[in-house]
Amino acid sequence: MPHQRHLVVFSGAGLSADSGIATFRGADGLWENHSIDEVCNYDTWERNRESVHRFYNARRAALAEVQPNPMHRLLANWQTRFRTTLITQNIDDLLERAGARDVLHVHGVLSEMRCLACGSVWDIGPKAWDPSEERCPTCGSRDRVKPNVVFFNEPAPLYKPMSEILGALGRDDVLVVIGTDGAVVPIGQIAERLPCRKVLNNLEPVAPENFVPGMVMPRQFDRTLFKPAAKVVGELDEIVTGWMAAWSGSGL
Repeated sequence: MPHQRHLVVFSGAGLSADSGIATFRGADGLWENHSIDEVCNYDTWERNRESVHRFYNARRAALAEVQPNPMHRLLANWQTRFRTTLITQNIDDLLERAGARDVLHVHGVLSEMRCLACGSVWDIGPKAWDPSEERCPTCGSRDRVKPNVVFFNEPAPLYKPMSEILGALGRDDVLVVIGTDGAVVPIGQIAERLPCRKVLNNLEPVAPENFVPGMVMPRQFDRTLFKPAAKVVGELDEIVTGWMAAWSGSGL
């Protein structure tokens, strides 16, 4: 039986930017005018509990006001046509709302809460969490409940399955990288080692003065598309569909 070609999509904030969701990392160290160190630091979040919950409550409310864009819908469509795994650094649910399934959210999910006292995880949807009143539904803890989002200095348990999926890609497989510069997960360095076909879609190349090892660069990919994700749907679909239909040695 021939190898069943595997399509893996690794996405970052640029995927959801065209839906109106602000990108996480800014040059000024702020995320929507909040200090990242205050609202997204595992070592300090408990003493900043009110600020942390206020910030993520606002993010949930904002998420309820936006919709999936054409690229979200394309990735969901690929799952109906190909053996496709979607890996995202995004904490929004726009891929799922576009129809995608079994998305690997390596940095957590905004609509979920997690109790550090007992390990429970549950979905609260777009609603606010009241840290002064609400408690873990399993153990009753109040102070140990945090958004199920991976903070800085916090272990990311899904990095292991992510690495296994990426590391298993062979020459008949395809990797699509969308909307990330590789500053957090070094996807550029990872892509460079992989023998599969690879395509990158970012808004623009990483500026040479900002480049650090692990980030993406054009030479690591077979094709690069420097345009907004929602504007490149047709072109990217054509590339991926062609690669998924062709076998090694076909001359493509």
